[in-house]
Amino acid sequence: MKIVVILTCYNRKEKTENCIRTLVSGNPNCEFVFVVVDDNSSDGTQEVISKMKDKFDIHLLRSSGNLFYSAGMRVGMQYVMDSIKQIYDHILLVNDDVTFFEKCVEKMAEQSAQQDNAVIVGATHDGNGMLSYSAIKYTKGIRYEKLNIDEWQTEADTFNGNCVLIPRTIFLQVGVMDRHYSHSLGDFDYGLLIKKNGHKVYVFKKYVGICENNSAKGTWMDTSLSRRLRLKKKEDIKGAPFRPWFYFLKKNFGVVAAIKGTITPYVRILIKK
Repeated sequence: MKIVVILTCYNRKEKTENCIRTLVSGNPNCEFVFVVVDDNSSDGTQEVISKMKDKFDIHLLRSSGNLFYSAGMRVGMQYVMDSIKQIYDHILLVNDDVTFFEKCVEKMAEQSAQQDNAVIVGATHDGNGMLSYSAIKYTKGIRYEKLNIDEWQTEADTFNGNCVLIPRTIFLQVGVMDRHYSHSLGDFDYGLLIKKNGHKVYVFKKYVGICENNSAKGTWMDTSLSRRLRLKKKEDIKGAPFRPWFYFLKKNFGVVAAIKGTITPYVRILIKK
């Protein structure tokens, strides 16, 4: 079974290296090809990955430092579309900060086959057994919940992109992430696009690894910060900037939801909530 792994990285060489090594060592029945998009790291990541190419099948793509997550993943996905000529079975989207458990990818592929070649999302916990990232189910409007592993038979709507196994046929049909996203929302939008194309998404029945939740502290959602600073952080590329957020909501939920959902963060900042 051949898996093309796509990841983007920036200045965390130990985690990037560990991600590659643990995926390979933990899934001996998989043949991995790695497409690594490095967003101009300054900590020696590129040198470490270059040395690993002697042992692993790695395609290292270098960027100028302005890609961030979604744009970096899009570059990697487009590279697979254009340049990976080998026949492969799945692509695997991962974050390099996940500590993967043994045989998780092999078992995800088995579940995919059992569920009619569906997309399988690997859920992670925070190290204390609490769900951190997973498949996503919308409950009311733009409100959503993360599916727990015991809900593996429940069809999801989209996903966090920390660990997502996508059959090759689905990937070739759906294509790459939308160019309107630079950092966040690219994975959510891509999962919704997969569903719109008639494919199913499920969470894997067991945790695939450990990945800590991103803290709200120091972000625009941190209520201890001043209104001015929260607004600045919200409009930062790593926050929830107006244009991509409005575009995402309008594209997937309609104009009314986009207007309401785009105004809500500003109201929260105003009332310090």
